[in-house]
Amino acid sequence: MPDFLLFGALKVRNRATLLQYAGNRGASEHTLPLLEVYSVAIQSFASARPYLTTDCEEVLLVLGRLVLSCFELLLSVPESEEQCEPLSRLFQSIQDSHNALLQFGDNSLEILADIAKEGVWKNPVMFKIISQQPVELEEVNKLIKREGPAFLQMRIKHLMKTNCIPQAAALSKLCKESTEISNISPFLQAYITCLCSMHPNEESIKEIAKVDCKEALDMICNLEAEGQDRTAFILCTTYLTQQLQNANVYCSWELTLFWSKLQRRIDPSLDSFLERCRQFGIIARTLQHLFFLIRVIQAEVSVSVIS
Repeated sequence: MPDFLLFGALKVRNRATLLQYAGNRGASEHTLPLLEVYSVAIQSFASARPYLTTDCEEVLLVLGRLVLSCFELLLSVPESEEQCEPLSRLFQSIQDSHNALLQFGDNSLEILADIAKEGVWKNPVMFKIISQQPVELEEVNKLIKREGPAFLQMRIKHLMKTNCIPQAAALSKLCKESTEISNISPFLQAYITCLCSMHPNEESIKEIAKVDCKEALDMICNLEAEGQDRTAFILCTTYLTQQLQNANVYCSWELTLFWSKLQRRIDPSLDSFLERCRQFGIIARTLQHLFFLIRVIQAEVSVSVIS
């Protein structure tokens, strides 16, 4: 059977299984029913692998997405359910399928196979990081190289989503400093976001100040787009304060404009806005900064008058 026909049949079969479980009562509220879906999907792919070639781009694409989706689901499994039967079956499917794929030189399931042996958060190095214990840099880089940026980003997002901010900060800091990651921007943003979420202290303000202003603006835009207005506001306020105190005018107009919009969105009171501008004016050390503050005041007062 041609690759595209067999692969199409495989996707239809997995889709039918997914729809069956998605339609079950409670499937949307619990992760356990979906474990069966991934067991079937991974087994089906391994069974079909002898008839597929890597010349078919969809083969690697779908397998990659399957692995990422399965990993994301595993992150959501509560610790109390780690010994449940559906999870044990999934881990067995992963191990068996990994062994089968290795016969074709395909190690796409290697990370999932390691997790099946160790547990999602029980790798010794990962456990030390999450527990904020001292860890050797060589061990960290080895772990980062093994897991790769995509899996690490998913870990950090899960930690932030579950309000494990100090743990997310520790992991993202190690990732942004690692030589094993070429694009550190997502990890830098995650780290700065964690610092802002933990309410900036003197140490975290120094860390934020190290960020290039254009990078800070990109982070603020990203946070705003993700609906994290308060975190974007904290970052913007912290960075703008640093610029005012240090007489740094690089990208200051954009920063001041962002700050004014976020301030009014979070606190619509014009009096509060004017008071914050007055406080900024007191610590400003350049005429340019004062001019920028006057411009946003004029813009907001004009809007209030028209309204």
